[in-house]
Amino acid sequence: MIRAEHISKKYKSMVLKDITFTAQKGECIGILGANGSGKTTLLTVMAGVRRADGGRLYYNDEQALGRSRVFRKYTGYVPQTDPLIEELSAGDNLRLWSSVSLKELLGREEIRALGIEDYINKRVSRLSGGMKRRLSIAAALSSSPPVLILDEPGTGLDLKARAETADYIRSYIASGGTVVMTTHIETEIELCTRLYIIKDGVLVPVEGKPDVSELSRLI
Repeated sequence: MIRAEHISKKYKSMVLKDITFTAQKGECIGILGANGSGKTTLLTVMAGVRRADGGRLYYNDEQALGRSRVFRKYTGYVPQTDPLIEELSAGDNLRLWSSVSLKELLGREEIRALGIEDYINKRVSRLSGGMKRRLSIAAALSSSPPVLILDEPGTGLDLKARAETADYIRSYIASGGTVVMTTHIETEIELCTRLYIIKDGVLVPVEGKPDVSELSRLI
C-alpha cells in the first residue's frame, strides 16, 4: 500500500537522509524520535504538504511525489495543530474540506463513528480539545482516503479524549485502513503494528515491542 524509497529532505542541513519503509492495509506504523529529528517533516512529505528533495513514494504502486492528485486520492492528514476555523461551526468546517454534501458525509460509517453529529452546529471555538481532534480527523477522511497520516494525535488532549481518539484509530485500522503516525504516548504506541525511530535522518526499525522506558533510551 505504501512504499517509501530513499526519501530525502534538506533545509539548511539534511533533515531526512534516506527514509525507506513499507506499510500494508490494516497496519499502523509508529514513528518515534527526539524533538527536531524530522518526524513532522517526514509526515508532511508523505501528505504532499512539502516536497521531497529526493527518493520515491508510492501509494498502491502510484508514484506520489510531485503529483498532488495521488496525495488527494490516497491520504488524509491531521497535523499537530487542528486545521480548523474557530469562528465557523463544525459543519461549516467540514463543508470546506468535503467535495460531497454534509448530509452524505455524515452518513458515512467512518464519520458516524467519530460522533461529529453530536456537535455539528456548534462553533469550533466552543468545542473541547477532543471534539476538535475528532473533527480534524473527520475533515481528513472527507475524501475516504485509505491512508491516515497523524502527527502526534494525542498531544494536548486529556485522558478521555486521548482514549476516544485511540479507539477511533483502532477501528480505522481494523477496517483495513493504513495509519502512519508520530507519537510519544504509550496508548498510541500500543496501537502500532510496527515501530521506527528516526535518527540522523534515517528510519531504524524497532525489534519486538519494548516498553516505553526502553524506547526512550533508544531515542
